[in-house]
Amino acid sequence: MSRRRVIVFAGVLAIAATAAAVRAVTGQGRSARTEIRELIATGYPVYCGGGTGPYVALTFDDGPTRWTPRLVRVLHANGARATFFEVGRKAAARPNFVQLEAEAGEVGDHSWSHPSLPGLPNPKVVGELELQQNAVQRITGERPNLFRPPFGARDARVDSIAAGLGLLDVLWNIDSGDASEASTPSSAQIVRDLTERVRAGGIVLLHEDETVPRTVDAMRQFLPELRRRGLHAVTVSDLLRLDPPNQQELPNGEGGCNSSWHR
Repeated sequence: MSRRRVIVFAGVLAIAATAAAVRAVTGQGRSARTEIRELIATGYPVYCGGGTGPYVALTFDDGPTRWTPRLVRVLHANGARATFFEVGRKAAARPNFVQLEAEAGEVGDHSWSHPSLPGLPNPKVVGELELQQNAVQRITGERPNLFRPPFGARDARVDSIAAGLGLLDVLWNIDSGDASEASTPSSAQIVRDLTERVRAGGIVLLHEDETVPRTVDAMRQFLPELRRRGLHAVTVSDLLRLDPPNQQELPNGEGGCNSSWHR
């Protein structure tokens, strides 16, 4: 091999090594499914990412609804992706909207009929989660592997059942406030709450059901602000791949979330 070719080859190896190092730091060398399987095995729910990179996961509960196309258009217009925790019976009734949400990010499991799961016997819990998974898989070809319990109500038994179905319990460390009052807050108030609370690594709780259409208008105002702050709206799966949580902090729940990324 000529000296010139040796130098070029060495340069290629150096570039490859640098790329591998970057992937190791950012998590790009791992698949999201691998990360999710490992997190399921810990037995703890996930509240956030690691907070070491410029990523935020927006999550929308309770869809799909008549507001879905409008929400998806806003996300697309702002280069944002999201995770949609869908109610199974709503998904079965609006398969076209399920496809829209799958194309705008990913679809997670929010049960079949939105009951409080800790009060149900084991077979009912299994049915609520499995029926939703089956419905979404029939529509999209992908089986949900992320789960958000209705009302955030969960216990070790519910988590164990979800894990047995290949589901990771995903909660949140940032509440948008869009469904926290007796009456729906204004879009301006939701934007203020998001601006104040959203930080790198955050998993953000939002809703798209019929009672909170103002959330969609809030997204139109807030997503440009998110970009100005150098943050990227990604799916939960991508957040876990690009900026995984510190597994030693998982037992601390929301208290284990700490954003250390700075623009």
